[in-house]
Amino acid sequence: MEIFPFNKENFKISTMNDLKFFYENPPEFMGFIPRKRGIGSPKTIIYGVLNSGKSAVLKNEISELKKDEILYLNLTDLRLEEAVANDAIFAARNSAGDTKASEVNEHEISREATLGADISDIDKFYRAAAKNTDTKNVSAGSSNNAKNAESDGAKNRSENFFREIKEFLAANEQISSLFLDNFSSADFEISSLQSFAEGLNLKRFIISTRDRELVLPGFERLELLPLSFEEFIAFDKRHNEINSMISAFLAQGDGAKNPFITPAEILEFEQRLLAANFSRTEILILKECLSFVHTAFSANKIYTALKPRIKISKDAVYGTIAKLERENFIRFLSKAGEPARAKKLYFSHFNMREILTSKKDFSKKFANVLFCELLGLDTPIFYTKELDFYLPALKMGVLVIPFSDADIIFLKFRKILSALKRLGISSLKVVSMANSGRLEIEGIRCDVVPFHEFVLSF
Repeated sequence: MEIFPFNKENFKISTMNDLKFFYENPPEFMGFIPRKRGIGSPKTIIYGVLNSGKSAVLKNEISELKKDEILYLNLTDLRLEEAVANDAIFAARNSAGDTKASEVNEHEISREATLGADISDIDKFYRAAAKNTDTKNVSAGSSNNAKNAESDGAKNRSENFFREIKEFLAANEQISSLFLDNFSSADFEISSLQSFAEGLNLKRFIISTRDRELVLPGFERLELLPLSFEEFIAFDKRHNEINSMISAFLAQGDGAKNPFITPAEILEFEQRLLAANFSRTEILILKECLSFVHTAFSANKIYTALKPRIKISKDAVYGTIAKLERENFIRFLSKAGEPARAKKLYFSHFNMREILTSKKDFSKKFANVLFCELLGLDTPIFYTKELDFYLPALKMGVLVIPFSDADIIFLKFRKILSALKRLGISSLKVVSMANSGRLEIEGIRCDVVPFHEFVLSF
């Protein structure tokens, strides 16, 4: 028996009425500021971290079309409650909330699977470790059966929801463009979305999501990063001198909405955003991740740090890390030539330390800022023993040294020269807050460059 009662006839009427409402009331969007990356295909999945500007890019596409040609649905809009099969979204979210609330009761992953693990591939490790979880407990089995039944019900509602959209489109042939904003696999079945997408004949179909693993046949994928410094300058109209721009960028962060919020309100806005999207336990794990910015990451150390403070299982830690990575909130950097070695961790939003704690660490923050900027080059990045960042395709190495004089930096350059040759590097960039200088030895050039000159040269 289905957990959530479902009346097909009432559902159909409700859905059609809601779809008609959203068709007749598309979002109004003005004043779009172009981003470095934009939609290049009529079928595109825009994916990126929370507050990276995905919805703005999607809505800008809408603003260029005729009103009667589009159907826009924000899948997190509370007014869609009735449209998604009698609270299907809320059922899924409540289920997720129940899971979060019951994290303290989860089974422990076996010692054999997890003891002393320093994880290089969180997703792979988590899947492998989860297989070793003790599932012989009868009450756990009952819980799993209930969850399976709930999942089946959610899948049916998801399929019905997309079927009703398809019927609505068929009844309104003038609609040539569909926009689904904020798709989440926690609320909708990906298989249902795929089946729905395969049967459509539209000029445009654009989807936004935080899920970096969402892939659909025939769709291009566009990763939208948070604001780069260059984009921040275009967005922020409150500063007109380069040093004040840098200070504002470092203080306010790279969130796409931040330049439109007063600096005094950004902290509260960012914290509300986290509280609305993550459980208390997930936020505690997020805080522990701050200790590993620009250094070797260990999920086991996070578990060890949290265990004396709260009742938590290892699978809760590993599952949260996998979720944060999948939603692009955190990123891992591999060591060049040694993929099995511990990865370094970085946040997609470099101001996360100030959002979650009262502590500051400028050196780590500055390194995180540079990592976020380098992501915009869309080329493989690694770290080495000698270099903070190594970009082999560009034959470039990067050192993050915000305050040392050029003469001291050149001494370091001479010490690592043989390593640079071995790596095939022709250009070493040393990013500083203000210093500059240049030295070339044996065909390898070392440039000490101020932050703004480096990142605005991309």
